[in-house]
Amino acid sequence: MSWTRVRSISSDFGLITRDAALDNGADVDVIVVGNGPLGSAIARHIASEHRDKSVVVLDSETLTSGSNDLGRIVRPLDAEGRDDWTALNCDSIEAFESMERESGIVFFDPRGSMFLGSETFVERGASRLRARGVPHERASGGGSEFVKTWPFLSAEGIPETYHAAWDSVGGYVNPHKMRAAQNMLMRKENTNARVTSGTCVRVQSKGDGDSERTRVWMSDGKTYTCGLCVMACGAYTEALARESGLLSTSDTSTGVGLGGIKISRRTVVLAEVLESEVNTALASMPTIKYEVPQEVLDRARVKSATGTSDQSRNEAKSVYVLPPIYYPGPNPSPGWYVKIGGGPQDFMDKSGEQSWIRTERELEEWMSSEGDEVVADQLHDILLHMFPKTNFQCLIPKACATTTTDDGTLVIETLGPGSDVVAVSACQGKAAGPADAIGRRVAATCATLLVPS
Repeated sequence: MSWTRVRSISSDFGLITRDAALDNGADVDVIVVGNGPLGSAIARHIASEHRDKSVVVLDSETLTSGSNDLGRIVRPLDAEGRDDWTALNCDSIEAFESMERESGIVFFDPRGSMFLGSETFVERGASRLRARGVPHERASGGGSEFVKTWPFLSAEGIPETYHAAWDSVGGYVNPHKMRAAQNMLMRKENTNARVTSGTCVRVQSKGDGDSERTRVWMSDGKTYTCGLCVMACGAYTEALARESGLLSTSDTSTGVGLGGIKISRRTVVLAEVLESEVNTALASMPTIKYEVPQEVLDRARVKSATGTSDQSRNEAKSVYVLPPIYYPGPNPSPGWYVKIGGGPQDFMDKSGEQSWIRTERELEEWMSSEGDEVVADQLHDILLHMFPKTNFQCLIPKACATTTTDDGTLVIETLGPGSDVVAVSACQGKAAGPADAIGRRVAATCATLLVPS
């Protein structure tokens, strides 16, 4: 087994079709900054509900706040047992079939999802499944019982007191195919909608100064104007808002809203497995959320929770694991990889005047790295604890970043004196699965800001 350092994975694998660049000074009705799973969903739903409006999505290949890979976990229940996120998860999953059918792009693999842990850990999410009427099963007895159904798990390592809850509704999405599907549906539903390459560096509200339209500045020096701008660029959203003067440069103490966002450095590991195991022992593997036993955390020297939110406490003691996904190469090399992530949050220091400048620089440096080597080793140890019979090959650590708030709530905030800028952030590391439902919610917020033609 060996560690392999991989700088990048292809951003779209040839799936994203970008339209011709906008002319300098072009004026449109709506600009969406960010074309990830969230931005593409927001743009599609705005374009669909306002077919008389021109909608442009700015797709920047340099601003990516999530792990740039081929699998994002999707499950109907919420790890913290929250009704709001459970509803978003379920609503999105229900839309996947029609999205795939209408776009012709298959992006969802319904492998099922499973929770493993103490009775309290499992029940918190399972209770929400019962409330939503989502079919699922429960079991107890620890590893000696679970291994009868899932032979890849550890019979001895998983405590006898542990419970399991699983469903056939969840699975994982390919984020590149998902946003390609959203982009295609956007164009299909609104002939005035388009995707163009570009990195936004500043947004000026129409109520700021003498401007009668929202102005958007790009890194290449071009400027555009629009009636409404939606910022959906992950961990860069707050920094962009502060850079644009849309938030106070020093107010980060509220703990809620865009001003209270916390940005966490996250590390994931892709572990290569043999194709023979993919077709045998791992063939029935669903996505897994696992409460790591305290003795394993201690042995791996995993730090205790940072932050006071339920999400931070839950992350510190748990990991998520995705079933084997095939990567076509060249980076990583062609093969099947299991993905594992989780563990304590590593929040960036946002204290001090104009801290967003430092945060933006640190984000760029972090996202171009291979993550935290210590955390990668810890995830490796946990992976071996969970799957003692699996022969893992090379291990690839990767960096990503998530945004959270103390109250665990998604932030959809209207900014600027003209109320013509909407910022979306604090997805708590959950954005890909519920992205379509979040897109519909943001579009509803924007509907009151768009004046009919």
